[in-house]
Amino acid sequence: MSKQKKIKPQKQTKTSIVDAIYKKTDHLLKDIHSVSDLFFAEMFQALERGETIEIRGFGTFSVQFRKGRKGMRNPKTGELVDTAPHSVVVFRPGKILSAAVRPITEQEVPDAKK
Repeated sequence: MSKQKKIKPQKQTKTSIVDAIYKKTDHLLKDIHSVSDLFFAEMFQALERGETIEIRGFGTFSVQFRKGRKGMRNPKTGELVDTAPHSVVVFRPGKILSAAVRPITEQEVPDAKK
């Protein structure tokens, strides 16, 4: 029985995405960095204001409120703790993105939970 070699998952970072855009266009690298920084800053500010961001074909970012809960257990210590009410950012993938990743099998995703 042969051991299956674990594949290290590939990760895209903002820098790697900016570099990929730079290689495909004739724009200056610093200009692409500036546009990406402005894009993410605008998204950040919109979410801070509680607005929803819809990028057709990709997905929707929104802010959802979570009620505080009492009597939750800390899994490490077993101690009872309360959680305060707070907001979280939620991402819902669009139809095109969902359809694009649906054919990916568990073998192709190294960190897939079983």
